[in-house]
Amino acid sequence: MRLALFGGTGVVGAALLDQALAAGHDVRALVRDPARLPTPLRAADRLAVTRGDATDPTAVKEVVAGCDAVLSALGGARGPESMSAGIEPILTAMRDYGIRRLVVVQGFHLAWAGDPHNVGKLLIVPIMRLVLPAVSRHAELMADRLRAADDIDWTLVRIPRVVNGPPTGRARSGTLRLGPWSTVTDGDVARFMLDRLDDGAHLRAAPMVAGARRA
Repeated sequence: MRLALFGGTGVVGAALLDQALAAGHDVRALVRDPARLPTPLRAADRLAVTRGDATDPTAVKEVVAGCDAVLSALGGARGPESMSAGIEPILTAMRDYGIRRLVVVQGFHLAWAGDPHNVGKLLIVPIMRLVLPAVSRHAELMADRLRAADDIDWTLVRIPRVVNGPPTGRARSGTLRLGPWSTVTDGDVARFMLDRLDDGAHLRAAPMVAGARRA
């Protein structure tokens, strides 16, 4: 499968790139600074890197053209505006080229119908709005644009704090009772996102993914 990847230099994005190449996918990545890509992967035969920004429609179309699906790990404290400003060029390029499958990752602070009203969920929203207001605002705008994209087979994967680690095989998914103390490995997030490309589960839905419960 040929995949377009946005946000490939971030924590989850780097794990996505690593696992996608290891699984035999061809990856076309749009990055602001190619030097920030993991060194062992820069010269990978199945990786094509384009320098640019996800808010640039021309650069986005160049990367998306000819792909089978799109992965986005855009966002974070260093570039939160890329979430809201980047999603529209991505959706437009997908429509132009007839690509339907999109898997996006963001935090579980994003509210969704059916979410549990546990203490941890109630805590994370004001914490995010106080500590990382730009991330919270741009993530909410991005989620609104996804909800309106009923012609795209999108999945919004919502996660707690990410820690470095390989896929554990023990990650939980679905409607979870998470809190600021919850964690998930970057490997588990990447594995879950890539698996959605093959099985088509969670279409136009926003499952949570987290590490196994502590004993």
